[in-house]
Amino acid sequence: MCLLVVEDGVSTRDVLEQIDELHKLTEKPREEFIVVPPFKHKPEHFKMFNVCTMEEIFSTLRDLSEKDYKPPQKRCAGKPTTEMEAQTSKSFISGVCDYFKRSSTEKRNGSNENLSDTKVNLVLLGMSGTGKSATGNTILGKTILEKTKFLSEASSMPVTTECQAAETEINGTRVRVIDTPDMFDDEMNSSVRNHHVTQCRQLCQSDPCVYLLVIQVGRFTDGERGILKKVEAAFDLKAEKQKNKKIIILFTCGENLQRKKMSLQVFLQKCHPALSEIVEQCDRRCVVFENKTSRQHQVTELMQTVNRMLNKQQNQ
Repeated sequence: MCLLVVEDGVSTRDVLEQIDELHKLTEKPREEFIVVPPFKHKPEHFKMFNVCTMEEIFSTLRDLSEKDYKPPQKRCAGKPTTEMEAQTSKSFISGVCDYFKRSSTEKRNGSNENLSDTKVNLVLLGMSGTGKSATGNTILGKTILEKTKFLSEASSMPVTTECQAAETEINGTRVRVIDTPDMFDDEMNSSVRNHHVTQCRQLCQSDPCVYLLVIQVGRFTDGERGILKKVEAAFDLKAEKQKNKKIIILFTCGENLQRKKMSLQVFLQKCHPALSEIVEQCDRRCVVFENKTSRQHQVTELMQTVNRMLNKQQNQ
């Protein structure tokens, strides 16, 4: 457990980059870094992190001072530290660390809207307008609180501009859904793209991590022809034996197939050759969503596909 004290005026992007650098330097899991924001801060700016405020730190230290953990007395310069005093100091430091770990875990376990010990991360990737946010809300279901839902609306401009996450439980499996902006636009500055990738990785608190490549039925664009390679490059997903083992294709606007009375299999037989190649590269793992209607069976089918893929990975 590490406390990262943030200075006033530091952006979320800066914090993500600091955590990423510390993770590489110390090899500690990213979730072990607890952010301590400045006294005057807006809670929504740090909601994606494990946070402990200055007030909580002082309160924790006061609580510990009233328990068994006693800090060592001041010593005269040059006077050696006894073994008992050294043990007391270690006990106090250990007590502070344990207290913060327990406090952080309890806060994450406090409600269903912020479940801890995530079992599966589902990362929504794709171009703008394909329905990533709406798909995320479908996966989260009706029981999720309104304030934790992803913003999804018709717009000529991208609605999602930063990566964000929400958690739920599906058939006994804890699921962390991560919504992302379009980070594969060829006109996007590389520094902005790197920021989104770093932010997304930070939100993936633990393995396993499954990437859902969201593509709209009947709208396969030129920009999507090379999107699989872009995803693999951005997240270090090297395909083995020409098959990517961590990506599932999620088609939105499934109602278009319903109107045409066309099955997914028939659609895949008639789709653009470049799209057919992407499907083959992902070992034909595909699901279809209708986000305008809440149908639990499509979420169940998605989780079954996820579980089959993860089980296959474990058995290899």
